[in-house]
Amino acid sequence: MTPVHFTLSAACIGLANILIEWLIIGFLFHKSQALTPDTWKKESSGSYLYSIFLAVLFGALFTLFYMKIGSKYVIVHNLWSHIKLGLICFAAFSFVTEINNFLYINYNRKYAVGRMIASCLSIVAAAIIASHFFWR
Repeated sequence: MTPVHFTLSAACIGLANILIEWLIIGFLFHKSQALTPDTWKKESSGSYLYSIFLAVLFGALFTLFYMKIGSKYVIVHNLWSHIKLGLICFAAFSFVTEINNFLYINYNRKYAVGRMIASCLSIVAAAIIASHFFWR
């Protein structure tokens, strides 16, 4: 993977992450999020900037993970294989954390489900996007 492909992969994964989080959390499950107002800090331009930075950082880290580990366990140009990699990564890295957050943070149940859906879709999308740039 060239540095240009790495950068494009990180940026595209970051953008996909932002869009998925906005659609799932900001649109579909926003009413559930609003049911626990004491849980949330006030939004500001700084918080949005940090969010964008973290989305791109996630993209870079997932691309690095795919380069070093993930690419060795998938079938080249097989979408289902990359979806399975994303689901395995979700189960290993995010599912337990989301359940733990729900147990100890004052989340509404529907919002917790929305967080898990958004997390799963973000990681599966990251696996598909990273594969697109890796095999070029």
